[in-house]
Amino acid sequence: MIEINDPKDFFELQSSIPRIPFTQSKGWHDYQNFRSAKIRYFVNDPSDVKIALWGKEKKIPVLGKKMFLTEGEALSSNLDETQITSFFKEIKKLNYNAILINSNNEYFVDYEIGIRRAGLVRPLGEFSCPLTLIIKLQNLPKHNRNWKRNVKSAVDSGLVFTEIISPDKKDVECFVSLFNEMAELKKLSYELLFAPLNQLINDPEMRLFVVKQNEVPIAARIIHVNGKFASDVYAANSLEARNNGASYFIMQSIFEELKSEGIEEFDFGRIPPSDHATDNVYVFKKASGGSPIQYNGEWVYFKSKRIEVLFTLYQLFKLKRQRY
Repeated sequence: MIEINDPKDFFELQSSIPRIPFTQSKGWHDYQNFRSAKIRYFVNDPSDVKIALWGKEKKIPVLGKKMFLTEGEALSSNLDETQITSFFKEIKKLNYNAILINSNNEYFVDYEIGIRRAGLVRPLGEFSCPLTLIIKLQNLPKHNRNWKRNVKSAVDSGLVFTEIISPDKKDVECFVSLFNEMAELKKLSYELLFAPLNQLINDPEMRLFVVKQNEVPIAARIIHVNGKFASDVYAANSLEARNNGASYFIMQSIFEELKSEGIEEFDFGRIPPSDHATDNVYVFKKASGGSPIQYNGEWVYFKSKRIEVLFTLYQLFKLKRQRY
């Protein structure tokens, strides 16, 4: 494993890997870096890049100890368990009290064997659902009746779908407003800010789609497109969008647009099936007809069991995070 000090050099090396999860993209990197996160960059071998990842250094809440977090990795398709073990053994040696990995690459057993042999384990509490839906865009699946009914309702309501090619300040402010309205309705624990979102939206691989009613945006979506693959990044819906099928209409329109461009696959993002209110997200995404798959998911290494237990309790009782 080699640490790369220059982000430009890292992303040049990373580009040799055909599929980059949006959480490892340069756009997401710049979005996170805008928030003043300390970021470090690693590849297995600069002359033959099969694993590339960047991650953030943060403080463990309350305890003040340092931890390293990474959301996924860029992985070559011809990896085996020994290469994964070798890489993550070196990651484990970094000078942190905790290493947290949340891999949103499709599950494969060599990854699990390799990362376990490197000394990482599943966390005491998993707080990120390791499931998603994949849409094969060149052979779009049949949508269920609810999806079709909502799309028809949107068409009958005269909704208009468009892509904002060069988002300006007004477009970003509109997305932030829609998202924060939705966050308040759903009682989400976070909101979006203009400056970092402006950085994200204006990355070349990030695309902004909007649905308008009477020239007023009521639903929007940020999608990451990397080669032949696309991923859902952020959704923003107004109260009106719940009543006229706009959420369904915008996704149906995005699928058709990406299909026409030759994009092969769409990752709908994490689906949280449960007996909680978050199950509504699963119901909506399931209606698309996509195929469920599992990610490699969460893996951790803690130097101290005490720190691991306290950190888990902090997430459970202070942050009140939902377990999966």
